[in-house]
Amino acid sequence: MFDALRTRVDRSLLFARALRSAVSFELIRPAQIAEFVRSASRVPRGPHVALLFHAAAHPEREALIEYGAAGVRRMTWGELGAITNRLANALAARGVGGGSRVALMLPNGAEYLIAQHALAMLGATAVQIGYRLKAGEIAHILGNAEPGATLVHAEYLAAMTDARSQARQSGPMIVVGDPAGDGAASWDRALAAASPASPPRSRGGEGGGVIVYTSGTTGKSKGAHRNLKTTGLESVADMVLQVGIRSDDRHLVVCPMYHSMAPAFVGMLLALGATVVLMNHFEPAGALDIIARERVTCSLMVPTMLVRLAALPDDVIAAHDTSSLRWVMSGAAPLPTETARRFMARFGPVLWNFYGSTETGMVTIAGPGDHTSRPGTIGRALYGNQIRLLDDAGHEVATGEVGELYVRNSMLITGYHRNTEATRASQRDGLFSVGDLARCDADRYYYLESRKHDMVISGGVNIYPREIEDILMTHPAILDAAVVGVPDPEWGESLHAFVVVRDGCALSDAEVIELCRAHLADFKRPRRISFVTELPRNPTGKVLKRELRERAQQA
Repeated sequence: MFDALRTRVDRSLLFARALRSAVSFELIRPAQIAEFVRSASRVPRGPHVALLFHAAAHPEREALIEYGAAGVRRMTWGELGAITNRLANALAARGVGGGSRVALMLPNGAEYLIAQHALAMLGATAVQIGYRLKAGEIAHILGNAEPGATLVHAEYLAAMTDARSQARQSGPMIVVGDPAGDGAASWDRALAAASPASPPRSRGGEGGGVIVYTSGTTGKSKGAHRNLKTTGLESVADMVLQVGIRSDDRHLVVCPMYHSMAPAFVGMLLALGATVVLMNHFEPAGALDIIARERVTCSLMVPTMLVRLAALPDDVIAAHDTSSLRWVMSGAAPLPTETARRFMARFGPVLWNFYGSTETGMVTIAGPGDHTSRPGTIGRALYGNQIRLLDDAGHEVATGEVGELYVRNSMLITGYHRNTEATRASQRDGLFSVGDLARCDADRYYYLESRKHDMVISGGVNIYPREIEDILMTHPAILDAAVVGVPDPEWGESLHAFVVVRDGCALSDAEVIELCRAHLADFKRPRRISFVTELPRNPTGKVLKRELRERAQQA
């Protein structure tokens, strides 16, 4: 009992410190407080309540800036609150309420944020669908999630219509842009006909939620379900404190909103009252232009984006004032030490790195100094995370040894939607694993070694491809690299390296092999080298090693 009380007190103090460091408090008129209380009492508990607060407290302040094909769109907190209410009312009129599931297939844009908040207000669950998916892949998600309604951009309407037919799904559909057939409603007309007042009180269900379908690098994607009402935010508060995230930040969004990572950071920044700057499609020089133009202070990027930014010509970087940047967070894929060094050499010591997953939320964090003092680290555990590194028998490994990384925290998903077998296979004693292998040093800093299915066993010895990839990345002519294992009649598996050479540079097999010979044991050296123009990656930057293994076996 005493331990539980102490935990509650510690958690409360953590949140108080985070708020004090991040938010500049100001006087709010009684009428504004009354408006917030009235609207908040009508919706389920969750991060979206912060939108109601900022819309009531400072409706004239800038909340959202979108850089898209049609130009620049700006929206205040008051406007964002009103349009979110309109969409919530439009959806409620179409039968969406507590416990409903609604498919979202939208590009990065204001509509995505509006839809996520509107659904949360109704106690509904957002089923997030990547806009790069084909009809068959979409149909798999629709068949698993069975959404009762759909929000889709006109650009993807044909694929969605095909997928709905394959999955035998129906229900109302709202289209951003001009709808074409299938009885779909226009976003603009649906919102114009709806009230900007607070939506009806949520009934039924367990509060708002989200189902994010895993990237599927090893097979069919699984729907990771998170309940927003029960998700804890201790690790978020710890990150706010460590990084120095503030309410006056201007956050550039370049990662896809249909993944779990970008919405998590957008939600965190919006909750504090910061301004979000949306970029529809990432392009390195364009991102620098937005950073300079909007005085962007922070951003979340995948390592591939960091590589492309650091590879820009000196004159392009010099032409953009990026001095406003206070922090850039890397995530979603392993961050090579050389990538971190090259980025900070161009943009300063602003780079942080966090480890987490769709299933576990935020787990560890590494600061700018950690990348050089502890190469390859993903940092130390954020508050509220219990981490265990286990062997195949479920026993905890010794310090410095590699084990499968299991996590317990308040951000864990409730499970994979309608897939109890996959949920059960990912858990052990209440802890969750996504199949990552890691080690921990004596100071409790963690280091990712590999994905469990990416580990290579050659001659009976375990080999972790990331160690070899990090060595390859130290060569000044190498822009990107990945290593996979392929069947070998003598050794069981042998190593095949795929290398992307920088523009204007030349590199031979012999030079790559010599680099490995100088830094790696014999059994860790790739037996074959393939030079490619780029590595296949999913939208969040993870290398699709399944595709590389297929290419290597064909070669």
